[in-house]
Amino acid sequence: MTYSIRDTKENSPVDFDTFLEIVADKDIIYIGEFHQVPEILSFQNDVISGLIFNGFKPSIGLEMFNVLQQTLLDYYMAGVIPFEQLLSLYETGPEGFDLNHYMDIVEIAVKNRLKIIGLNIPRNVASAVAKYGLGKQELNGFQLNEEEVKNCSNEYKEAITDIYRKHPHEEITEENFILAQSIKDEMMAETIVHYLTAGTIGMPLIVISGRGHIEYRLGIPERVMQKMNKKGKSISDILIAAAYDDEHFEQGIADYILLI
Repeated sequence: MTYSIRDTKENSPVDFDTFLEIVADKDIIYIGEFHQVPEILSFQNDVISGLIFNGFKPSIGLEMFNVLQQTLLDYYMAGVIPFEQLLSLYETGPEGFDLNHYMDIVEIAVKNRLKIIGLNIPRNVASAVAKYGLGKQELNGFQLNEEEVKNCSNEYKEAITDIYRKHPHEEITEENFILAQSIKDEMMAETIVHYLTAGTIGMPLIVISGRGHIEYRLGIPERVMQKMNKKGKSISDILIAAAYDDEHFEQGIADYILLI
């Protein structure tokens, strides 16, 4: 095993089987990753396979696919199109991930007839918001509410502002930078809530995204909880954040740290 798991509350290591028992009864398992890192991908595969072995039928939400690619995903999962066509069509889209890195996850899902969900708003839409601000086209096209996109906690704004100031872009204002991140998190949260409330997916739902979308319970988890509370529904979740073994991390970043 090329990774280890650490309980941030107890500041102690956790063996994988114990960890699996802990996460199995949650509605949502958030895994905040560094994209395309082999050790993290191995951990994700192990979690999915471990849950299946223990009799669960989890669903998987992926940041790497946007909501407009759901039909493409469904066609591949159903065997309608081959992998070469999936890869070719994906590469014509805006997301820019190397899909080969995530195919083990997809193949586990195909073999076990699990649901995979494309979570994100298309990257080119988020890029347009970053450059030009939030327009009605983005909101109407994806059935998003302007107030909810802009409804960011102060902690969230501070975290995104800190990123912006470390990596400024001349053509992007701080306000639009926050909006671009917000519309991605809002789209992913809205998609998650849609599937959770529809009751059409296997549980638990494993959400795989970049660490910045879930750490400190900001971004996606915060928005999902708010939306579920508005619907009068309660959910349980658990956060796992990837970190390098020489990285300093604060206790509140997640419930568990995946050390690589």
